[in-house]
Amino acid sequence: MNAPPPQSGKIRWLVSPKYDLCFFIFSCVLTFVFYGIYRIAHHAGFVLNGDAILITYFIFTAFFDHPHIFQTFSRTHYDKEEFNKRRGTYTWGLAGFVAVGFFVMAMGWERELIVFAALYGSWHIIRQHYGILVAYKIINQDQEPVDNWLDQIVFYTGMFACFFNDYADIRGPVVIYQDLRATFPSMPADFGKILWHIVLVLLVVYGARQVWRIGQGKSVNLPKLLLMSTALSTHYFIFFATATPFLIAEALETVYHNVQYQGWIMYYQKKRFPNIKHVVLKWFGISLAYGITVGVVEIYGLMRMEWALWLFVPATMLVIFHYYVDGFVWKFSDYPDLRKLLFKPPSTKPTT
Repeated sequence: MNAPPPQSGKIRWLVSPKYDLCFFIFSCVLTFVFYGIYRIAHHAGFVLNGDAILITYFIFTAFFDHPHIFQTFSRTHYDKEEFNKRRGTYTWGLAGFVAVGFFVMAMGWERELIVFAALYGSWHIIRQHYGILVAYKIINQDQEPVDNWLDQIVFYTGMFACFFNDYADIRGPVVIYQDLRATFPSMPADFGKILWHIVLVLLVVYGARQVWRIGQGKSVNLPKLLLMSTALSTHYFIFFATATPFLIAEALETVYHNVQYQGWIMYYQKKRFPNIKHVVLKWFGISLAYGITVGVVEIYGLMRMEWALWLFVPATMLVIFHYYVDGFVWKFSDYPDLRKLLFKPPSTKPTT
């Protein structure tokens, strides 16, 4: 996307400072909130037999994760232009994803599917963080080659150091929940820790670059730096500083991403469908109802209820479908009109 040069040294945000800080940056606090819920749930014996994992995971999946999955349909199916552009993908393709879910269930591969979805989801989360980071770079004209290189290498090295630390040297099967386990290959032992030491060196270089920019009278891209800091610090907390069960780690990593996506999709809905009354509230309400329904199914599925597993697995395929389509529906190089709509430059008219 091409954006006009920002007004002399003025920071630009994707929507507004308050909106961006609430949804895209400081929503990272939910990672720590959910860790607190998990710890407190150890002492809560009034639901789900006091199972801290199920209590925490249900709140996460029902009220955050699956609602954000359903919101994707406002981009793929509700947007008539997009639906007509890829009608086959959004009809037969979607049906194919669900059919694969039933096949996986029939073959008894649901455990491996759950772990695969988590791994794919981690990559999806990393890509979303970086996509927002790049958007901040573009609208603030922060695209000097050395900064592009540093942003990319520091971000990806840091994120993968955290990710690999969690999946390095796994001895035995991955414990999803109780006896629900899957065997997956792991990275070499200490691979994540070695990468993190490299990240520490890179962070020193990165910090020195920001100081140099200030010394040269150049602007510092505050939204980009805040997002970089929150993404790296939450992942470090999840994969280095704490040791939590599989489902809890998934919740801690994903909830920040969920709220980012909700903030983004609500902004898109408001811009894309200005003539639909209360479009944001309608989609949010429907997505929440969907999330609670699927959340209940997931909990019964994790408790090994056969009927729930037959619904749980296709629902997981909808999650994977979301990961897949999000890889191209927000590529603004393919959508110049949408890019113009969502990244309209600020008004230059004087205010009175």
